[in-house]
Amino acid sequence: MPELSQQFMAILIQLSIALLAITVSAISHYRILQYLTKFIARLRNGARGLIVLFCGITASQLLAALWFTFAFKVSIAMGLGNVNGGSLNQFIELFYFSLINLTTLGLGQIEATSHLRFLAGIEAMTGFLLVSCSASVLIKYMKH
Repeated sequence: MPELSQQFMAILIQLSIALLAITVSAISHYRILQYLTKFIARLRNGARGLIVLFCGITASQLLAALWFTFAFKVSIAMGLGNVNGGSLNQFIELFYFSLINLTTLGLGQIEATSHLRFLAGIEAMTGFLLVSCSASVLIKYMKH
């Protein structure tokens, strides 16, 4: 019974870390999209605004992947799991893994173990939502 209690506590800790990563990613993404929308309104419609939007959205997605990279790093430091398959610097591997999850590509060179699988799945859901928000801003811009 104590083993089950420890596993449950580890899952709760992992989900708390994931919730923090989701919150920080969503807030930063929202703020960046908000700033981009105001900035491109001054540019008027055209290719320059579209390029600014694409670059800004890409930067925002990279920042979200970075937030989740830190979440993976904290989770590994707390003994909640690890990643298998990486051979480079751990931070670079975790950032790459985070990008793959955030974009929901799911390439299999690196895989999460133990409770890190929860964080990886939650990151994929978050990435899908962030891409959807970004797409709505792009569509709105292109309609005008």
